[in-house]
Amino acid sequence: MLAENFYNQMIDRFVSKLSYYSPPSLTLIVTVFVVILSILTVYLLTFLFGEKYTSFIFALSITLPLMITPLIVSVLLRSTKYLKYYKEHLHQELESCREKDLILFEQARFALMGEMLANISHQWKQPLNTINLAIISLKTSTEITPTMERYFDIMEDNVNYLANTIDDFMSFFDKKIYSEIRSLEDIIREVQSIIGVHIKNNKILCDIQRDYTLGEIKIASSISQVILNLINNSKDAFAKDALEKKIHLKFAINENSVEILCCDNGEGVAPEIKERIFDPYFTTKSKTQGTGIGLYMSRQIIQKVFGGEIELNPKNRQKPQGMSTCFYIKLPYSKNCVRKEEK
Repeated sequence: MLAENFYNQMIDRFVSKLSYYSPPSLTLIVTVFVVILSILTVYLLTFLFGEKYTSFIFALSITLPLMITPLIVSVLLRSTKYLKYYKEHLHQELESCREKDLILFEQARFALMGEMLANISHQWKQPLNTINLAIISLKTSTEITPTMERYFDIMEDNVNYLANTIDDFMSFFDKKIYSEIRSLEDIIREVQSIIGVHIKNNKILCDIQRDYTLGEIKIASSISQVILNLINNSKDAFAKDALEKKIHLKFAINENSVEILCCDNGEGVAPEIKERIFDPYFTTKSKTQGTGIGLYMSRQIIQKVFGGEIELNPKNRQKPQGMSTCFYIKLPYSKNCVRKEEK
């Protein structure tokens, strides 16, 4: 076992040293080495068998290696080159398959969550309808005071809010409308409905700005997943004892694209991990908080669905005052992002 390890180490060292030379130099070195070895071997064989070492044998021991060795070395080098190419190509294919598996995994997870939410919705809406009918019945069958009227209105508003919220969750997880083109304002309202209460309970001020000067936007619903991922990341970036928590979300309509800016004044992103945050399964959170697939999926959606780009703290963009981390998204106009100009 020790002899085998020693032999493998010697081979590795020899190959590593040879790799520094160019193919012509390597061919020349190997050819000279083989010629010298051939002369010595032939001379030794003639001496052992008592044969006369003639000038013909000497010429033959030189000519044959000169003819055969360069050809063999050239073939080996070319084979090595192709093997390296196929190895890199195979690695790229494996990475591509891995990305597709991640997307399929995420879609399957969303489909399962959508089915579960559909069951919850079915069981939730029936009692809500019953409560609503009971409120209407009480309002119409008895004399009520202005105070009672106000309380009945509050109950009706809350019942409608619960019904609308479950509809928003259903539309988010429904894969049939995931690529549906909808109003950007509807998507913002849906995002606020899904995460608004959670943001408020964590005492986070979420400032959402819109600039529709150049017209309204119709956009694929999948952008809601990106926005929710960014807001969730911002929410998790705050220290528990932070006194002031702010999230700044801005939508700007330009001549050629829609720009989305999502910033927070949290703890920020360390420079050494900035280049890795969009990698699949890379996360700084604990296993109970995240899987490291959110930003990866967000970039996949931005690039493949919208043909856009997403960057973290781009150098050519100035952060809003007081913000530590900013994600910048640019979505060019396409069939999945349509601008409807004002008349």
